[in-house]
Amino acid sequence: MTDSQPATPADLARLQQHFKGGTPSAHRSPQSGNALFDYAHMGYVRSTASPRGTGDPDVFDRLAGIAERENWDGLNPEVPGSNRILRNYIRWTFERAIQQDKVSTSTDGTCTAFNTGLATDRQETIYGFFRRNNRPNSQPWAFAGWRPGSDREFMDKFPPSLRPDFVTYTEDPADYIYNWRRELVVNVDHILDDEGNLEHFPAALQSNPHLAQLALNGAVDRAVDRVRRNYKAAVPSWYPAQNAVQLLLPLSLLDVSAVDLALVVSPQGECYRGHTVLTTAMAYNNARLLARPDSDWLQPAAEADPS
Repeated sequence: MTDSQPATPADLARLQQHFKGGTPSAHRSPQSGNALFDYAHMGYVRSTASPRGTGDPDVFDRLAGIAERENWDGLNPEVPGSNRILRNYIRWTFERAIQQDKVSTSTDGTCTAFNTGLATDRQETIYGFFRRNNRPNSQPWAFAGWRPGSDREFMDKFPPSLRPDFVTYTEDPADYIYNWRRELVVNVDHILDDEGNLEHFPAALQSNPHLAQLALNGAVDRAVDRVRRNYKAAVPSWYPAQNAVQLLLPLSLLDVSAVDLALVVSPQGECYRGHTVLTTAMAYNNARLLARPDSDWLQPAAEADPS
């Protein structure tokens, strides 16, 4: 690491592991979301606590600049320009690419690439592009840039037969659609007793668990009716810890016109099981891993990354 190369999260993780013994990847959970920084030296990565405009753009800012426009901050963010949602998206997309062996290597072995799942305004797929890292005691690869499919160097290294494919999350498209014929069983007691859940409820319900239970039961019934009227109201999402597609249902606890929480629904045999709730910010982060939500209730919101 030189004075001209600022320390990155990967550098710090590597130094920590050096003193603990072993390599970063040897201590990484399979669903930690840290695969990208274990795999490659990413160069300059600024803290998300630093507002955009106070320093040079980092690797994620540059990606936001070439990808088709999207709200990567959340509504009324505490740190405008942090691209918080984009960072979370790339982190877990690369994790999935590693799991599915969808990080491609060039014929000459000097470069690798993965498919970000994002596109430019002209609908060109954007790839993460890496070169071999010659720095000693560092990650095996070094990030070289975000490349659209028409980039000359990318095309030279990755002809069509070698281009990395999109990551996938299920082999059954039906997993993305709520089947209203299935019974929904909601573990209300577990939701209310689970540590931290009640504090996500509106303030008027936090101090009254009985009233919260009544409001939750009514909100679930309305959510199911809403999904039957419009299947898009059930938003598919990805839960990395279980490698599972889940569905998110909107819960309006106090006012039918405002969604307070998302009910997480998972298939369980012939039924659905509703087993926890998420804030809308948490729900959006998980849903954005699959696609930009096409929903009238789930929009980017301003809260910390829950991962």
